[in-house]
Amino acid sequence: MANLYFSPEPAELRALGLSQYEIYLSSHLIQTLRLGIYMNKKLNNKAGPLDITHPGAADCEAYIKSAFSSDMLFDRLFPLRHTGSSMRFVLAHLPVPGDASHLTALQIFQLCVWRTFAFGNKEHLLQGTFEGNTKPGLEQLASTIQHWGNGALKLPVPAYGQLQIIKAKIPIMLSSLWDLSEEISSIARSKSTPPTFAALHERVLNKRIPSIPPHGLIAWLLTSDFFEYGLCQPPSVRDLAEHIMKSGTSGPTVALKIVADETDQAAPATTEGLEHVLTRVFAVFEDPTEHTPTIQQVVADCKSVQGRSLTVVDMEHALCKISRQNTRAMAGKGRSKTRGAKEEETKENMRDNGGPEHNVVELQIKRSGDKK
Repeated sequence: MANLYFSPEPAELRALGLSQYEIYLSSHLIQTLRLGIYMNKKLNNKAGPLDITHPGAADCEAYIKSAFSSDMLFDRLFPLRHTGSSMRFVLAHLPVPGDASHLTALQIFQLCVWRTFAFGNKEHLLQGTFEGNTKPGLEQLASTIQHWGNGALKLPVPAYGQLQIIKAKIPIMLSSLWDLSEEISSIARSKSTPPTFAALHERVLNKRIPSIPPHGLIAWLLTSDFFEYGLCQPPSVRDLAEHIMKSGTSGPTVALKIVADETDQAAPATTEGLEHVLTRVFAVFEDPTEHTPTIQQVVADCKSVQGRSLTVVDMEHALCKISRQNTRAMAGKGRSKTRGAKEEETKENMRDNGGPEHNVVELQIKRSGDKK
């Protein structure tokens, strides 16, 4: 197993009663969540120094340094969903209401604009923030967004890797997102029980919004934002398994390949197989026992930081960060200047949304570290 700084002791991992593949995946998830808790303490100037004698400390230090270097990397690298720069901005400017039915179509549309066009850039988040309680003119809003970025034809959203939005399609996107927001607002007012994540995700996909490809990252993240605001239920393990298998381009796919490489066991090849593995692993976090004190603590700490229990939304977010830790660990070992490492990071970026043409990029992941 890779030398993971925040992973529990082997005896605690063995107490989980999981397969070798599931234990390694659990170890990476625990490492990532505990790293997120530590980074949140560092954000609030409450973190002590890492033990530099630990073989995993250097990789953690390099990852943390990179994460704090810009708003874009803040969003891409922070392991806890609520702690990224842009998400903290969103939650501060639009607090989660006690009752989702109180959210207006305008507030839901605001979420859509922030998530789709502005994540990773605080200036864009500010410029894209609506004033007052009146629907903004869509033409003027489109013009504002079209002036973002240096290119005349495409708007890059670096928080999502290689994603570039065709500027000419922004007016159509805004119109569709407004229609979607009105639909969701109406549903929230008329139903006592919020729709399932799958139902709302499907509604987003059915709008066929340009630059939001079927089963791509933005559709998943936007629906995850809707969950945060009580507009739908959290995703199920099945939802995540289907997302990973249908997209084939997201960070979780890479995380599964990393574990496969470390264990010399094939990653799950079907939705059913992946659902089985993820169900067993996620159960560890849903009901930790006295035999797994590290996991008990990480679950409690995550709830303290985010104000809610861990869900599949958080696990998807953490799976993405496993691949990012691997990429930066490789770079930290002096391989960032090689052609292979540069291609690795380029492909990681492209996997987030399939690249400019949303193509699936296959990648064989090298070992993230020496096995113990």
